[in-house]
Amino acid sequence: MTIQEGPEFDVGAKLRPRKVAGGLVLLVEDDFVLRSSLSEFLTEEGFRVDCCADGREAFRRLHAPPKPNLILLDMMLPYLDGFELRALQRKSPPIANIPVVVISAHDLDPQSVDELGLPAPLRKPLDLERLLATMRALTTGPTPAGA
Repeated sequence: MTIQEGPEFDVGAKLRPRKVAGGLVLLVEDDFVLRSSLSEFLTEEGFRVDCCADGREAFRRLHAPPKPNLILLDMMLPYLDGFELRALQRKSPPIANIPVVVISAHDLDPQSVDELGLPAPLRKPLDLERLLATMRALTTGPTPAGA
């Protein structure tokens, strides 16, 4: 998204009209400022957002109701990183099919990402339009079992 100046252009206009209920998102991000900003943005875009600051906390949260419709996952996390969290998620039938959107400031090994059945990561700083499009595409299907 590019930012243009002028009274005829509202920077958020492209994003605001699409207030479609997007389901529950589990946002797993250790950076407090980014986690808070993303949570606020996604809430404004019609998502409900639960936040976790590390992989261990996220794994516990995934096993508690309600189940999220999507996991927005940073890969570089304390205690249990995103790769380990995803591997555990895939081995746990109640949460194995919850879709994951990966966000990262680092280049990730494509083979490692592919082996975990993950889509291509979205790079930080995030393109918010691309993030929303990806999330909405993954949350328009049925609600995960146990939600």
